[in-house]
Amino acid sequence: MTSSNPRALAHLLAGLALLLAPAAHAQAPLNLPQPSPAVRLREAFSTTFVELAYSRPSLKGRVAFGGLVPYDQVWRTGANTVTKIRFGEAVTLGGQAVPAGTYALLTIPGKTDWTLILNRDTAQWGAYEYKQSLDVLRLPAKATKLAAPQESLSLSLENLRPAAADLTLAWERVQVSLPLVGNPDPLVLAQIKTAMQGEKKPYLAAAQYYYNSNQPDLTPAVGWLDEAIKANPNYSYYYWKAKLLQKQGKPQEAGAAARKSLDLLAATKNEVAKDEYTRLNVQLLSEVKGKK
Repeated sequence: MTSSNPRALAHLLAGLALLLAPAAHAQAPLNLPQPSPAVRLREAFSTTFVELAYSRPSLKGRVAFGGLVPYDQVWRTGANTVTKIRFGEAVTLGGQAVPAGTYALLTIPGKTDWTLILNRDTAQWGAYEYKQSLDVLRLPAKATKLAAPQESLSLSLENLRPAAADLTLAWERVQVSLPLVGNPDPLVLAQIKTAMQGEKKPYLAAAQYYYNSNQPDLTPAVGWLDEAIKANPNYSYYYWKAKLLQKQGKPQEAGAAARKSLDLLAATKNEVAKDEYTRLNVQLLSEVKGKK
Protein backbone atom coordinates (compact mmCIF):
# COMPACT_ATOMS: atom_id res chain seq x y z
CA MET A 1 0.00 0.00 0.00
CA THR A 2 1.43 3.40 -0.97
CA SER A 3 0.66 7.02 -0.20
CA SER A 4 -0.94 7.26 -3.72
CA ASN A 5 -3.99 5.47 -2.22
CA PRO A 6 -4.78 7.51 0.91
CA ARG A 7 -8.25 6.00 1.47
CA ALA A 8 -6.89 2.45 1.58
CA LEU A 9 -4.12 3.57 3.94
CA ALA A 10 -6.68 5.14 6.28
CA HIS A 11 -8.70 1.90 6.40
CA LEU A 12 -5.54 -0.07 7.17
CA LEU A 13 -4.58 2.23 10.03
CA ALA A 14 -8.10 2.09 11.47
CA GLY A 15 -8.00 -1.69 11.42
CA LEU A 16 -4.65 -1.78 13.20
CA ALA A 17 -6.01 0.59 15.86
CA LEU A 18 -8.91 -1.78 16.54
CA LEU A 19 -6.54 -4.75 16.85
CA LEU A 20 -4.32 -2.89 19.28
CA ALA A 21 -7.15 -1.45 21.36
CA PRO A 22 -7.51 -4.42 23.81
CA ALA A 23 -3.79 -4.36 24.58
CA ALA A 24 -3.85 -0.63 25.12
CA HIS A 25 -6.78 -0.96 27.56
CA ALA A 26 -5.46 -4.06 29.44
CA GLN A 27 -6.04 -3.76 33.18
CA ALA A 28 -3.23 -4.04 35.71
CA PRO A 29 -3.61 -6.88 38.24
CA LEU A 30 -4.40 -5.92 41.83
CA ASN A 31 -3.20 -7.54 45.02
CA LEU A 32 -6.45 -7.89 46.94
CA PRO A 33 -7.21 -9.41 50.36
CA GLN A 34 -8.09 -13.07 49.93
CA PRO A 35 -11.48 -14.21 51.25
CA SER A 36 -9.90 -17.46 52.47
CA PRO A 37 -6.17 -16.82 53.00
CA ALA A 38 -3.78 -19.69 52.39
CA VAL A 39 -1.81 -20.87 55.42
CA ARG A 40 1.26 -23.08 55.65
CA LEU A 41 2.19 -24.05 59.20
CA ARG A 42 5.30 -26.08 60.00
CA GLU A 43 6.02 -27.16 63.57
CA ALA A 44 9.10 -28.95 64.83
CA PHE A 45 7.79 -32.21 66.26
CA SER A 46 9.63 -35.20 67.73
CA THR A 47 12.75 -35.60 65.54
CA THR A 48 11.22 -34.03 62.40
CA PHE A 49 8.10 -31.90 61.82
CA VAL A 50 4.37 -31.67 61.15
CA GLU A 51 3.19 -29.41 58.33
CA LEU A 52 -0.34 -28.12 57.64
CA ALA A 53 -1.42 -26.41 54.40
CA TYR A 54 -4.96 -25.08 54.14
CA SER A 55 -7.13 -22.06 53.33
CA ARG A 56 -8.98 -20.26 56.15
CA PRO A 57 -12.62 -19.37 55.46
CA SER A 58 -14.33 -16.76 57.65
CA LEU A 59 -17.86 -16.56 59.04
CA LYS A 60 -18.75 -13.05 57.79
CA GLY A 61 -22.01 -13.24 59.70
CA ARG A 62 -22.87 -16.70 58.42
CA VAL A 63 -23.41 -20.03 60.16
CA ALA A 64 -20.49 -22.44 59.65
CA PHE A 65 -21.60 -25.91 60.71
CA GLY A 66 -25.04 -26.91 59.58
CA GLY A 67 -24.93 -23.91 57.21
CA LEU A 68 -21.87 -23.28 55.05
CA VAL A 69 -20.64 -26.75 55.98
CA PRO A 70 -23.45 -29.34 55.98
CA TYR A 71 -23.54 -31.94 58.72
CA ASP A 72 -22.74 -35.56 57.91
CA GLN A 73 -21.02 -34.82 54.59
CA VAL A 74 -17.33 -35.04 53.69
CA TRP A 75 -15.74 -31.60 53.98
CA ARG A 76 -12.40 -30.38 52.63
CA THR A 77 -11.66 -28.96 56.12
CA GLY A 78 -11.08 -25.49 54.80
CA ALA A 79 -11.59 -23.64 51.53
CA ASN A 80 -10.29 -23.99 47.98
CA THR A 81 -8.08 -27.05 47.47
CA VAL A 82 -8.22 -29.85 50.01
CA THR A 83 -6.37 -29.35 53.30
CA LYS A 84 -3.09 -31.26 53.53
CA ILE A 85 -1.10 -32.55 56.48
CA ARG A 86 2.45 -33.86 56.28
CA PHE A 87 4.25 -35.96 58.88
CA GLY A 88 8.05 -36.03 58.73
CA GLU A 89 8.14 -39.35 60.56
CA ALA A 90 5.76 -42.14 61.55
CA VAL A 91 3.28 -41.03 64.24
CA THR A 92 0.10 -42.15 65.92
CA LEU A 93 -3.00 -39.99 65.51
CA GLY A 94 -5.96 -40.72 67.72
CA GLY A 95 -4.19 -43.91 68.72
CA GLN A 96 -3.82 -45.14 65.13
CA ALA A 97 -0.46 -45.59 63.37
CA VAL A 98 0.24 -43.25 60.45
CA PRO A 99 3.34 -43.65 58.23
CA ALA A 100 5.43 -40.61 57.35
CA GLY A 101 4.07 -38.77 54.32
CA THR A 102 1.55 -36.22 53.04
CA TYR A 103 -2.20 -36.77 53.27
CA ALA A 104 -5.43 -34.97 52.45
CA LEU A 105 -7.11 -34.03 55.72
CA LEU A 106 -10.88 -34.25 55.40
CA THR A 107 -13.61 -34.33 58.00
CA ILE A 108 -17.27 -35.25 58.38
CA PRO A 109 -18.73 -32.72 60.84
CA GLY A 110 -21.61 -33.68 63.09
CA LYS A 111 -23.44 -31.85 65.83
CA THR A 112 -21.42 -33.66 68.49
CA ASP A 113 -19.52 -36.45 66.72
CA TRP A 114 -17.01 -35.85 63.95
CA THR A 115 -14.98 -38.14 61.73
CA LEU A 116 -11.44 -37.18 60.72
CA ILE A 117 -10.13 -38.71 57.49
CA LEU A 118 -6.63 -39.06 56.08
CA ASN A 119 -6.82 -39.70 52.34
CA ARG A 120 -4.12 -40.38 49.72
CA ASP A 121 -5.48 -37.94 47.09
CA THR A 122 -3.76 -34.67 47.96
CA ALA A 123 -4.49 -33.06 44.56
CA GLN A 124 -8.30 -32.97 44.80
CA TRP A 125 -10.10 -29.62 44.73
CA GLY A 126 -12.43 -29.52 47.68
CA ALA A 127 -14.04 -32.89 48.28
CA TYR A 128 -15.94 -33.14 45.00
CA GLU A 129 -13.90 -36.10 43.75
CA TYR A 130 -13.29 -37.69 47.15
CA LYS A 131 -12.92 -41.47 47.02
CA GLN A 132 -13.31 -43.40 50.24
CA SER A 133 -11.26 -46.23 48.69
CA LEU A 134 -8.21 -43.94 49.03
CA ASP A 135 -8.66 -43.43 52.78
CA VAL A 136 -5.67 -44.27 54.95
CA LEU A 137 -7.74 -44.11 58.11
CA ARG A 138 -10.89 -42.68 59.68
CA LEU A 139 -10.94 -41.51 63.27
CA PRO A 140 -13.86 -40.54 65.50
CA ALA A 141 -13.62 -37.29 67.44
CA LYS A 142 -15.87 -35.33 69.79
CA ALA A 143 -16.78 -31.70 69.21
CA THR A 144 -16.58 -29.35 72.19
CA LYS A 145 -17.93 -25.82 72.57
CA LEU A 146 -15.59 -22.83 72.57
CA ALA A 147 -16.16 -20.13 75.16
CA ALA A 148 -16.01 -17.43 72.48
CA PRO A 149 -16.75 -17.61 68.74
CA GLN A 150 -13.82 -17.81 66.34
CA GLU A 151 -14.26 -15.85 63.11
CA SER A 152 -11.89 -17.83 60.86
CA LEU A 153 -11.05 -21.51 60.70
CA SER A 154 -7.89 -22.51 62.55
CA LEU A 155 -5.90 -25.74 62.35
CA SER A 156 -3.00 -26.05 64.75
CA LEU A 157 -0.93 -28.19 67.09
CA GLU A 158 -1.90 -27.36 70.65
CA ASN A 159 -0.40 -28.50 73.96
CA LEU A 160 2.82 -29.08 72.04
CA ARG A 161 5.43 -31.21 73.81
CA PRO A 162 8.68 -32.62 72.37
CA ALA A 163 6.93 -35.70 70.94
CA ALA A 164 3.22 -35.13 71.55
CA ALA A 165 0.53 -32.58 70.74
CA ASP A 166 -3.17 -32.18 70.04
CA LEU A 167 -4.14 -31.73 66.38
CA THR A 168 -6.88 -29.14 66.82
CA LEU A 169 -9.57 -27.62 64.59
CA ALA A 170 -11.45 -24.54 65.82
CA TRP A 171 -14.10 -22.46 64.08
CA GLU A 172 -17.25 -20.65 65.10
CA ARG A 173 -17.91 -22.13 68.59
CA VAL A 174 -16.66 -25.63 67.72
CA GLN A 175 -13.37 -27.28 68.63
CA VAL A 176 -12.25 -30.79 67.68
CA SER A 177 -8.96 -32.32 68.85
CA LEU A 178 -7.12 -35.60 68.44
CA PRO A 179 -3.92 -36.64 70.22
CA LEU A 180 -0.80 -36.80 68.06
CA VAL A 181 2.16 -38.80 69.36
CA GLY A 182 5.63 -39.38 67.93
CA ASN A 183 8.02 -42.23 68.65
CA PRO A 184 11.47 -40.64 68.61
CA ASP A 185 13.35 -43.35 70.55
CA PRO A 186 14.21 -45.67 67.62
CA LEU A 187 15.32 -42.73 65.48
CA VAL A 188 17.36 -40.99 68.17
CA LEU A 189 18.99 -44.18 69.48
CA ALA A 190 20.01 -45.07 65.92
CA GLN A 191 21.51 -41.59 65.52
CA ILE A 192 23.43 -41.95 68.77
CA LYS A 193 24.77 -45.35 67.75
CA THR A 194 26.04 -43.96 64.46
CA ALA A 195 27.44 -40.78 66.01
CA MET A 196 29.39 -42.72 68.65
CA GLN A 197 31.30 -44.42 65.84
CA GLY A 198 32.49 -41.08 64.47
CA GLU A 199 35.23 -38.73 65.59
CA LYS A 200 33.03 -36.07 67.22
CA LYS A 201 31.01 -38.03 69.71
CA PRO A 202 27.99 -36.20 71.23
CA TYR A 203 28.62 -37.43 74.76
CA LEU A 204 26.63 -34.81 76.66
CA ALA A 205 23.64 -34.60 74.29
CA ALA A 206 23.36 -38.40 74.18
CA ALA A 207 23.56 -38.69 77.97
CA GLN A 208 20.92 -35.99 78.41
CA TYR A 209 18.60 -37.81 76.00
CA TYR A 210 18.99 -41.04 77.95
CA TYR A 211 18.12 -39.19 81.15
CA ASN A 212 15.18 -37.15 79.80
CA SER A 213 13.61 -40.05 77.90
CA ASN A 214 13.89 -42.41 80.88
CA GLN A 215 15.90 -45.08 79.13
CA PRO A 216 15.85 -48.31 81.17
CA ASP A 217 19.64 -48.71 81.23
CA LEU A 218 21.56 -45.54 82.02
CA THR A 219 24.96 -47.25 82.24
CA PRO A 220 26.01 -46.24 78.68
CA ALA A 221 25.14 -42.61 79.44
CA VAL A 222 27.33 -42.58 82.58
CA GLY A 223 30.14 -44.09 80.51
CA TRP A 224 29.83 -41.40 77.86
CA LEU A 225 30.14 -38.67 80.49
CA ASP A 226 33.21 -40.39 81.93
CA GLU A 227 34.77 -40.25 78.45
CA ALA A 228 33.85 -36.58 78.13
CA ILE A 229 35.36 -35.84 81.55
CA LYS A 230 38.61 -37.57 80.57
CA ALA A 231 38.95 -35.22 77.61
CA ASN A 232 37.73 -32.10 79.40
CA PRO A 233 36.80 -32.06 83.09
CA ASN A 234 33.77 -29.76 83.13
CA TYR A 235 31.20 -28.80 85.77
CA SER A 236 28.27 -29.55 83.44
CA TYR A 237 29.56 -33.06 82.70
CA TYR A 238 29.88 -33.80 86.42
CA TYR A 239 26.43 -32.37 87.13
CA TRP A 240 24.76 -34.55 84.51
CA LYS A 241 26.73 -37.55 85.73
CA ALA A 242 25.34 -36.81 89.21
CA LYS A 243 21.79 -36.68 87.77
CA LEU A 244 22.22 -40.05 86.08
CA LEU A 245 23.70 -41.67 89.17
CA GLN A 246 20.85 -40.30 91.27
CA LYS A 247 18.31 -41.82 88.89
CA GLN A 248 20.22 -45.12 89.05
CA GLY A 249 19.72 -45.16 92.81
CA LYS A 250 23.35 -44.38 93.69
CA PRO A 251 23.06 -41.35 96.02
CA GLN A 252 26.60 -41.42 97.41
CA GLU A 253 28.20 -41.51 93.96
CA ALA A 254 25.75 -38.84 92.78
CA GLY A 255 26.73 -36.61 95.70
CA ALA A 256 30.42 -37.03 94.94
CA ALA A 257 29.86 -36.01 91.31
CA ALA A 258 27.83 -32.97 92.36
CA ARG A 259 30.55 -31.84 94.77
CA LYS A 260 33.13 -32.19 92.00
CA SER A 261 30.92 -30.03 89.79
CA LEU A 262 30.83 -27.37 92.53
CA ASP A 263 34.63 -27.50 92.86
CA LEU A 264 35.04 -26.83 89.13
CA LEU A 265 32.49 -24.02 89.22
CA ALA A 266 34.74 -22.03 91.53
CA ALA A 267 37.10 -21.38 88.65
CA THR A 268 34.54 -20.37 86.02
CA LYS A 269 34.23 -16.70 85.06
CA ASN A 270 30.71 -17.11 83.70
CA GLU A 271 28.65 -15.77 86.58
CA VAL A 272 25.32 -16.80 85.07
CA ALA A 273 26.45 -20.42 84.65
CA LYS A 274 28.05 -20.37 88.09
CA ASP A 275 24.82 -19.25 89.75
CA GLU A 276 22.64 -21.72 87.85
CA TYR A 277 24.81 -24.81 88.27
CA THR A 278 25.56 -23.96 91.90
CA ARG A 279 21.83 -23.90 92.58
CA LEU A 280 21.26 -27.17 90.67
CA ASN A 281 24.10 -28.98 92.43
CA VAL A 282 23.06 -27.77 95.88
CA GLN A 283 19.50 -28.93 95.17
CA LEU A 284 20.72 -32.36 94.05
CA LEU A 285 22.92 -32.68 97.17
CA SER A 286 19.93 -31.90 99.37
CA GLU A 287 17.92 -34.60 97.58
CA VAL A 288 20.54 -37.34 98.05
CA LYS A 289 21.58 -36.31 101.57
CA GLY A 290 21.19 -39.13 104.06
CA LYS A 291 20.26 -41.66 101.35
CA LYS A 292 22.16 -44.88 100.97
